[in-house]
Amino acid sequence: MISPNTLVILLGTTALGTCCGLVGALMLLRRRALLADAIAHSTLPGICIAFLIGGSRSLPVLGIGALLSALLAASLVSWLPRVTRIRKDAATACVLGIMFGAGIALVGIIQRSGMSGSAAGLDGLLLGRTAGMLRSEAWLFGISAVVMSLIIVALRKELLVSCFDPRFGLSSKIPARSIDLLQTSLLAATIVIALPAVGVVLTAALVIIPAAAARFWTDRFDGLLRTSALLGAASGIVGTLISSLHTNLPAGPVIVLSATTFFVISLLLAPGRGWISRFLQKRSRLQNRQLRRFLDGILSSELGGSTEVDRQRLLRASTAQNRRVLSNSIRGGWVQADPHRIQLTPVGRQRAVRARKALQIWREWLTSEASIDRDLIDLDEQDIEKILPPDLIETLQKSIDERGTS
Repeated sequence: MISPNTLVILLGTTALGTCCGLVGALMLLRRRALLADAIAHSTLPGICIAFLIGGSRSLPVLGIGALLSALLAASLVSWLPRVTRIRKDAATACVLGIMFGAGIALVGIIQRSGMSGSAAGLDGLLLGRTAGMLRSEAWLFGISAVVMSLIIVALRKELLVSCFDPRFGLSSKIPARSIDLLQTSLLAATIVIALPAVGVVLTAALVIIPAAAARFWTDRFDGLLRTSALLGAASGIVGTLISSLHTNLPAGPVIVLSATTFFVISLLLAPGRGWISRFLQKRSRLQNRQLRRFLDGILSSELGGSTEVDRQRLLRASTAQNRRVLSNSIRGGWVQADPHRIQLTPVGRQRAVRARKALQIWREWLTSEASIDRDLIDLDEQDIEKILPPDLIETLQKSIDERGTS
């Protein structure tokens, strides 16, 4: 049975994960993942200065300081590449190091002044205190998730253009700078809101990891936003439940580790982009290519006047590979074989002829239309027939036939 306190934390971390997933997807598409890390670490000096000035442990006071510090860091990252020869990634790394170093120095000053950093609430903001989440904070996370979702839905077209084609946005009179400022503000606000839950050190991870995991599953803008928000929410749920079952495990780090687990699963198992899927595709393509060449060799012998091919001569060149290809060809019904001879079946001959014609057409197109060396690209007949339209295939085939008869 889930306790009321755990339920509050569960709802809060779910909403927080949704916020981080939505903003992280936008940052990933804009290639600004490092900016999230820079802004997260840059909140520390703002927190310390707000405490020194206000002398209060109030979360709103510390949050205002963190937000101002985060916006200053984002402004510096944007301004430095425009006025200096520093690249944006170098500017981001510089701002991250300088601001976080200044924050650590200010923490030392606070501790040496007699005001304990722990008493000031700074330790909780450094590493998070998810287990101490208040009902008001959970409501804040929920409202933030709703507001952020509404903003993204309302500005979907502008955000889509800014992520994929900013130049088109300028020509379409879309306020690119305003949209860019909005995205940076959303990122800064999300990071500041997340600080009490996961802390300065882990906030950037919670923003970026769900989006990076979602990228393995989809290549659509809306799909990426939905999947990233879902993985962020799932990370909050799983991490909170695991932490509630094991009291010695802090919730913030476990939430980030849950997000990391989803990332690893996506990296391995995502269809089309996961490592396992890519390995299987690569192996299948290699097997098809070996089979095509094997059948083409037998077809060449048959066109040369031999109805059967000597088995030992065919297998002698590359024994292991050719024996494997021969076994696959027999199972697929492409060839018939006895201990001494190999010959194509009608289906195998049809496939070999189709593959040879497709390859000739492809090379003809590369040479005449694409102005590319025809030996640079070697595709299977299925890929060639998908790329080239039927009317172009017919035209190229006529060109090949005419050259062959002339």
